[in-house]
Amino acid sequence: MLRYKHVVFCILFFRLGFVLVKANNPWPVAIQALEEKDYLLADSLFGDIIAEFPSRPEAHLYRAQSRYWLKDYEQALYHLSLANPPSQQMGRAEILRAYCHYNMGEVDKARFIMEDIVIHYEDLRDSARAFLVSHHREVENYSQAHSLLSSRLGDKPRAYIFAERALVSLELGNVQEAIDDFSFAIELDTQQVDYYWRRAILYGEGGEYDQAIADYDKAIALDKNNDVLWRNRAIEALSAKQHKKALYDLEKLVKLYPKDVELLKALFYCYYALKYYERASNIYDTIEQIDPNNTLLKQYDRNELLSSTFFQRLVNLLQRSYQVLRAEWMIWIPLVFMLTLIAYGIKKRRRKHKAF
Repeated sequence: MLRYKHVVFCILFFRLGFVLVKANNPWPVAIQALEEKDYLLADSLFGDIIAEFPSRPEAHLYRAQSRYWLKDYEQALYHLSLANPPSQQMGRAEILRAYCHYNMGEVDKARFIMEDIVIHYEDLRDSARAFLVSHHREVENYSQAHSLLSSRLGDKPRAYIFAERALVSLELGNVQEAIDDFSFAIELDTQQVDYYWRRAILYGEGGEYDQAIADYDKAIALDKNNDVLWRNRAIEALSAKQHKKALYDLEKLVKLYPKDVELLKALFYCYYALKYYERASNIYDTIEQIDPNNTLLKQYDRNELLSSTFFQRLVNLLQRSYQVLRAEWMIWIPLVFMLTLIAYGIKKRRRKHKAF
């Protein structure tokens, strides 16, 4: 029994010693704070470690990270100069150095470091190229940005990089290449509304309205509450003279935005093209109430519009009558024949009566 107590005591003693050692060792707490993005705590703890062990290089490396996230870029560079990281962390330290220079406005220094990373650190090449692409786009060096994006795609095709290259191609004036790149992006990721949307814009600008409408159909299926997509599809449908399709979108939008004059004008043109003159007249009145000086009111005369409404009603009546007569010809032919016989009989009797 005494021996058992000694064993339990030893175990408790060693556990207590381990806890005390851990409590007195801020290193794991500092690492955890850095991982949890508690940069103030991490920076304070690494500062204490460096104060006790000023030549500990890994402490300088980690403190450089905390200083960077606290936006003290000069101190981050100072600690990087003392870090002397191991080879497996050298590339990441260089990337951190580049971003420090970039945020300090020393863009050329950052660019030179990133170009060196592209050459010497294969596992970080893509990240360095991404930085360089952003830099070249900022300075409007689109040819170099396009080349770097092509290199990134050669290493690994990704939808978002195809989309980015498409935007760069547009800056270079290569519209068809941009359309192709958005198509490649869609093949790799069919759920991104933005890819369909941007390709639809390009199709519409090129007069390929059917393709634009098809892309807006897919985009709206993914994002049904995006009013801009509905509006753009209506515009393309009007351009393609698909007035009934445009009408569906415009009526939906006007219910949401009853005082949007541009939508009302588009709806007016749609009704007018479909010869719905009465509805067009109502929209005309609404526009007049909201914007009495609108140019549409000068382009169309309300009296003519109303006369068109009356004329259209008459035309519709005649069309319906003709359709009924055409559909029921089996009934009308014998009826007309009987009426003709009756009229002939009446006429014959009148002649006899005059003869007597």
